[in-house]
Amino acid sequence: VATKKPDVPTSSGSVSSVKRAATEADFKDVASAAVSSLMQNASTSVAKPGPPKAPVKPTDKVDTSTAHVNALTSQNWVTACNPVPGTTESQSACDKAARNARRASLTQEERAKQNRDRNREHARNTRLRKKAYVEELKRTLTELVAQRDATEVEKRHEAQRNREQREVRFRVMEEFLKLRGRNETNSARWIAILEEGFTFTLPRTTYRNIVDEDQSQAADSNTSRASLEQVLRGPDAVMEDSKLLSNFLQTIGGDAADGSQIQISHRCDRKRFFMDDNVAFMDFAASSVGAVNKGATNEIFFKGSMRASFSPASNKLISVDLTFDTGCIVLQLERLGMGTPNEAHAAAAAAEAENLLDSLQMPQIFVEKKNATGTVSVSSDDGERSTDGLAA
Repeated sequence: VATKKPDVPTSSGSVSSVKRAATEADFKDVASAAVSSLMQNASTSVAKPGPPKAPVKPTDKVDTSTAHVNALTSQNWVTACNPVPGTTESQSACDKAARNARRASLTQEERAKQNRDRNREHARNTRLRKKAYVEELKRTLTELVAQRDATEVEKRHEAQRNREQREVRFRVMEEFLKLRGRNETNSARWIAILEEGFTFTLPRTTYRNIVDEDQSQAADSNTSRASLEQVLRGPDAVMEDSKLLSNFLQTIGGDAADGSQIQISHRCDRKRFFMDDNVAFMDFAASSVGAVNKGATNEIFFKGSMRASFSPASNKLISVDLTFDTGCIVLQLERLGMGTPNEAHAAAAAAEAENLLDSLQMPQIFVEKKNATGTVSVSSDDGERSTDGLAA
């Protein structure tokens, strides 16, 4: 009976299988190392030069520059995802010669296997590069969207702060006109809206007394700007001017039965309010309140504009430049039968000059008609008489 011998591998087959196994193990080690290096390069950025002080965080800053975005969207996206360090031509030539020398010593079967392994590794690396490319696109897009959202939020906050600041400064300018129009005597109300060193510029008025009356009389002789406007400094001077304005208003009409005071009401239009950084402009329309109740035929109306400079830290007034038509007010006062203080002084001075002329006794001179000889006789009230020959 023939017995079947077990299959025993030959020495050549055993050597081939051992050699194949060793080659596959080496390939797996090399491939694993290459994959790990590629994934690490794709997920982390290049560290800054210098001694490492702390472990690198997994979330590094994302490059959102225009050059990087253009590189990602170009055909050379592989370099943008995993930059390849530059190599010289001599190094490339040496590597190629070494590869050719190793390939020349291989058999046909080993070359075919090497080709298959190289194609397999190339396909794996291609998939890893595409994955790294997609991940880099996601990170870049996420960072760009985050920056856009942060910018929009900051713009909304800035717009909200500007609206709030605009509203506060409009209220401050409106409050200033109200305090001046009603002759506010509480200094705390003025200090709450006026910065230290506040200056108030307004036109010089002839129909009422002003704070710097002495300087006004000295400046009437020139045509400089100082003769056309007055500058007040500090809350005390502003309160004094408000008091003088109120005293003038009480002279309009007669005495009110209920003892009410005449005030000035200002109407400010938000649509006519403009602000540029720390400077604001506003137009207003003003009118007296209570003059008709005291016997005046009508109220006094006028328009003007206000320019204010604000402190950026406290939103208090640093300076105010108030302009309005004083001629319009003078014309309305004349219609009400009221004279200005300057006109009263001028009338008194004219009356005094006339009385002085009347008190002087000047000689009266009488001139007679010509006679036939062509002479003229002149006589005075003291009895003297003279005749002079004049040419006919």
